[in-house]
Amino acid sequence: MRRLTAAVGLALALASCGHSASFVAPGTGSDRPFAGGSPRRLTFNLGDDRAPAWLPDGSGLVYSFQRLDRPDRDRCLGLLPPEGGRLLRTLCDANPAADDSTNVLTEPAPTAGGRLAYLLVGSQAIDITPGYTAVVLGTLGSPAAVQVLRTFPYFAPDTLRHDAASQLRWLDTTTVVYLAERVGYERPCQRCPVDTLRTGVDVVRLGLSGNATSLALIPGTRFASSVAAGESADIIYYTLGGDSRVYRRVLSSGTVSVAHDFGSGIVRDVQVVGARLIAVVGGGVAFAFDSVLGYPIQRDRGGPLVLVDLASGAETVLPGNALAFRHPALAPSGTRLVAEAVDSVADLWMFDLP
Repeated sequence: MRRLTAAVGLALALASCGHSASFVAPGTGSDRPFAGGSPRRLTFNLGDDRAPAWLPDGSGLVYSFQRLDRPDRDRCLGLLPPEGGRLLRTLCDANPAADDSTNVLTEPAPTAGGRLAYLLVGSQAIDITPGYTAVVLGTLGSPAAVQVLRTFPYFAPDTLRHDAASQLRWLDTTTVVYLAERVGYERPCQRCPVDTLRTGVDVVRLGLSGNATSLALIPGTRFASSVAAGESADIIYYTLGGDSRVYRRVLSSGTVSVAHDFGSGIVRDVQVVGARLIAVVGGGVAFAFDSVLGYPIQRDRGGPLVLVDLASGAETVLPGNALAFRHPALAPSGTRLVAEAVDSVADLWMFDLP
C-alpha cells in the first residue's frame, strides 16, 4: 500500500496532471434546503451530482459533484448537512495549472473515525480511457496524505480484467467491499461520441493490514450489479445482472440465501439498514451479451425505488414524479433516503420514509 502526500503524491499518481486535493469551506450558498416535501430536490448543480453516502452517525452526506466552473470538468467530493443546504466541505483539485486534465473523485465511503475511501480517476481531457484509476484512503478532516489501496486495471485470479470499482462499503475498520467493474467503449455511429459502458463483474473484498492490502473475490458474484453491507461485518447483500432477486451471503460460511425476490423486473443498487431494504427495480435497464465488447453488460438508465420490509416482505414503491433513480443511500436511522435522479444530468433527491 503506497502512501502519498496530498500535495505531491496525487500529482505523481496522476502523472502529468499536477493535481492536489484539499478540503475548503465554500464562501457562498444557503444554510437551508431549497424546498420541502418528500421527495425533494437536494442539489441544484448544473453538472452531475452522484454517489451519495451517509456519514455513519447520520450527521451529513458525502457525494460526488461535477464542477462546470473548470474547463476540465473535475468531479469533487462534497459534504452536506443531513437536511441539505450549503456545502460544509469540499475535497477536489485546486490547482489552476491542471486545466488540461480531469480528476474524478467519486464513490465515497466514510467511516465513523473520519476516514474516507473513494475512487480516484485521472485522465487528460482528450483521452477516451483514464490514465490512472485507484481506490484510495484519506480523511474527511485533514487529508495530509492518502493511501493508494488498489490500482486498476488488474486481472482477477480467473483472468477476468477489473477496470474500476464502485459502491465502496466498509464492513469493519479493516475491510472494504466493492463492485469490480469492466469498462468498455463503443461508438454507436461513425460521427457519434464514444459511449462508456460500465458493468459489474465481481464483488471484491479488500482487506487492510498496516501497509499491506489483500484482495478476495466473493464466490457466486459474477456479473453482480450491486453490493451492500449487512447487519454485521460477516454479511453482505448483493444483486446480479438480469436478476430479480436480492441475495444475502454469510462470508465466513459461504451460506447464500434469497433475502427478497421482486418476481419481475431487474433489481440493482441494493442497500439494507435493519429490516429495511431499498433497491431500484425495473425501469430503463437491460442485461444482454454485447457482441462488440464480447461479454454481457447491464445498460441502466435508472428506475423506480422500491422499499421492502424484510420482516413481512411488503413492498412500497416510492413516489418520484416520473423520475428515474439510481444509487439510493439509506440513512443509518432507516428513516431517510437520498438517491440520484437521472435525467440529462443527475441531481440528488431526499425522501422521508414512512
